[in-house]
Amino acid sequence: MIEHIVNKIKSCIPKNHKQIHMHEPNFNKEDLLNVTNCIKSTFVSTRGNYINSFSQKLQNFTSCKYILLTSSGTAALFLSLKTINVEKCEVLLPSMTFVATPNAIMEANGIPNFIDSSIDSLNISAAKLTQYLEEIAIIKDKMCINKITGRVIKAIIIVHAYGDPANLTSIRKISNKYNIEIIEDGAGALGSFYNKKHIGTTSRCSILSFNGNKIITTGMGGAILFKNKNDFINIKHLISTARISHNWKVEHDKIGYNLRMANINAALGDSQMNRIKTTIRNKKTLFKKYEDVFNNDEYCFLHKSNIENQSNHWITNLYLKKKYKKYHQALIKKLHKEKILVRELWKPQHMNIMYKNMPKSSMTNAINHWKTGISLPSSNYK
Repeated sequence: MIEHIVNKIKSCIPKNHKQIHMHEPNFNKEDLLNVTNCIKSTFVSTRGNYINSFSQKLQNFTSCKYILLTSSGTAALFLSLKTINVEKCEVLLPSMTFVATPNAIMEANGIPNFIDSSIDSLNISAAKLTQYLEEIAIIKDKMCINKITGRVIKAIIIVHAYGDPANLTSIRKISNKYNIEIIEDGAGALGSFYNKKHIGTTSRCSILSFNGNKIITTGMGGAILFKNKNDFINIKHLISTARISHNWKVEHDKIGYNLRMANINAALGDSQMNRIKTTIRNKKTLFKKYEDVFNNDEYCFLHKSNIENQSNHWITNLYLKKKYKKYHQALIKKLHKEKILVRELWKPQHMNIMYKNMPKSSMTNAINHWKTGISLPSSNYK
């Protein structure tokens, strides 16, 4: 069984690599030229033409008018939470997410409250969310109150897990009913669309990540997409250490943060944006190879791609069928022995030691996905 799966994976990936990683950055001469030119300009910090150019390309690609570049996706999440002000309030989020999501909530002085995944997706289950809020939530003075903890439930972070768009329509109906703000965590979802709109363009705040393992990379970096101009203006000031604009005075009017992207990072992102459509096309081709080779497989399966909503296929995940999940670790070890460096899925965050006492819904699907899922090699292979 294990050899069967390993051979199928091998049939989809390059054969001339000494090691196959889960997701590797892709660089070309244009990237090197942009970074070199940035260094020659001496504008390598938080000012420079590449910041403006990269921002504009993101605006054009996503059709979002207000975008700020940040030092990381985690910084973008933290700033989005500061926009909404979740201090001492609960923030709903999927347990199946990267640790940066709950970490950002804690950094913003909020309290994570974890929700289970769907049975056929890593994303939040709208049915589980509805059931959970019916059990714990009441509306008082137009605020959603957790009647068990007495705290306000201020926001929900919708994570588009591994680039797969979440069910925004259903979750938005629930959030409207309970007067809960939405933040979208699209860290790995640049180039993913929901109802023909780029993810993150219909919510108050949304974030992207450009870490080295993302669709495009700036080395380290992220972005916030804003729906409202006022939020954009306020956070633009906040991430510039709240410095008052002046030609020579150095004064500040509030506590701020230095969480801007550097021009040298933007230079890399600027050139990578020039080929993003090709990158996504290559990743779709790889996903289709995996989909075809594991179609009706006896031992494992892929979650079906939603035809109506376009995933960027950042990471492709494979799942063992229930009766074979006992081979999960053995399969991973075999693949690593073959120099195919797959990974487990994110460990559900409610299971991590620092979050085990946080509020949560019942958890079935997230744990099952984690115990059966493997992230496959998903780089931009040509």
